[in-house]
Amino acid sequence: MVGKIIVLLLRLVVAGVFLYAGVMKIWDFKHGQSATPDFTVAIQHFEILPYPDLAVMLAFYLPWLEAISALALFVRRLALGAATAITGMTAIFLIALASAWHRGLDISCGCFGKDEVSTNYPTLLLRDGLLLAAALVLVWRECKTAAPARDA
Repeated sequence: MVGKIIVLLLRLVVAGVFLYAGVMKIWDFKHGQSATPDFTVAIQHFEILPYPDLAVMLAFYLPWLEAISALALFVRRLALGAATAITGMTAIFLIALASAWHRGLDISCGCFGKDEVSTNYPTLLLRDGLLLAAALVLVWRECKTAAPARDA
């Protein structure tokens, strides 16, 4: 029983973070306009992608993937795929942050829209590490419940 409550809390936290992050990168509520151009610039500041068009595509599609994955965590048939997608995204975010920190970039990560200040790398890496751990627990739990019962 306690395990189910912990998994539900993890699901709520992970889904809440990814839904909020996705929505804030889709729409700039403060200025009443699309947030995609600002998120494109935030992605380009990481200096990872070889072509600017990739940053534009990523800025357009990634927030939707985050928001849809967050909602899909609560749909039984989609939960494993959603948890796997969130785990993959979080791992990539960790790698991108570590790379930017290693290269000495002073950037705003753009994780929750454009109003973030300069990146505090240790804090962001800790946050994303905890999110990754929570997402991995959800993947493990979904794999466990999705596996067909074996006859002994």
